[in-house]
Amino acid sequence: LPFVLFAIVFAFALFEGALRLFDQPRYDTCWVSGNDQWREDPVLGFSYEPGGNVAGGTVNAIGLRGPVPQQRKPEGTRRILYVGDSTAFGFGVSDDETFWSLATREIGAQHPDRIYEPLVAAAPGYSSYQSRVLVDRMLPFAPDWVVFYVGAHNDERRRSYYVDADIPARAARRQAAWHQIRTLQAGEFLIDRFRRWLGKRFHRSIWFRRVPPDTFEANMRAMIAAARAAGAQPLILVPPLSDSLLERYASTPVYHDILRKIAAEMGVPRVELQPVFAEHDASDVYRAGDDVHPSPLGQRLIARAIARAIEDEERTKKSIPTPATEEDYSTDRRCCRRSAS
Repeated sequence: LPFVLFAIVFAFALFEGALRLFDQPRYDTCWVSGNDQWREDPVLGFSYEPGGNVAGGTVNAIGLRGPVPQQRKPEGTRRILYVGDSTAFGFGVSDDETFWSLATREIGAQHPDRIYEPLVAAAPGYSSYQSRVLVDRMLPFAPDWVVFYVGAHNDERRRSYYVDADIPARAARRQAAWHQIRTLQAGEFLIDRFRRWLGKRFHRSIWFRRVPPDTFEANMRAMIAAARAAGAQPLILVPPLSDSLLERYASTPVYHDILRKIAAEMGVPRVELQPVFAEHDASDVYRAGDDVHPSPLGQRLIARAIARAIEDEERTKKSIPTPATEEDYSTDRRCCRRSAS
């Protein structure tokens, strides 16, 4: 027995030494490397280095884009939180050309007595999982509106080894002491590869996604509920879908239908962006060689749709009579008695 134990330990040590000598495994399934602008985040999975230039925008101090607001909202200020992916981030355009900047300025122009501030909770590569995390982080800034641009295609993308919801567990595993042992890393890598093969072979492709449809729906419902609990009005944007993108991501309409279903069931105003884009040639509303991210014209169209939707909702709320209070009824009764006498 001692000889057997010694042989096992020796073989383990020999294998460990060989892995370290040849720097294997080079791919850590708990971390998708390859982007120098990323930094690890134990909940988001990754965020962007502050000060860096990402897709035409400068990353702010909290790893996002746009101005970093004061924690306490100034008197007379209204805030609009924009949630989403690289399109909501403003991929390929300057700050002044993003729909979050344009929409906020257009709404502010209609109300010169107020100050309107944009808050951005979006970044390239983020799915509804990261959006849900960011909504929780940004709600303390007291937004009055939360505009959702999610479900464009990041959720629907095929996952590498695990769903986005497993990111915190994977991040914790990456920091564990045992994860530094190359032999155990190699075993984990082989298990993940085998699970990935099984998933591709035996599961419906729609469920082998970064965020499966049922989880996407749960994320959206949770974000809307959180926004309302914080006193903010949600607005859902149903992203446009180019023909070429639909060919590559055929399941994207499933996610769009979920957005429509949630908007109807939860009474959330929604804006369909596909009809807006359909009025123009695709080469005009999307960036050159890019069937995902809007051009400056596309950004303006989205901004205009957001501004109109928010203005319509604000106008509707103003037109709804305020329910009478008990004090109002008491005043009416007193007035009636004096008139009768």
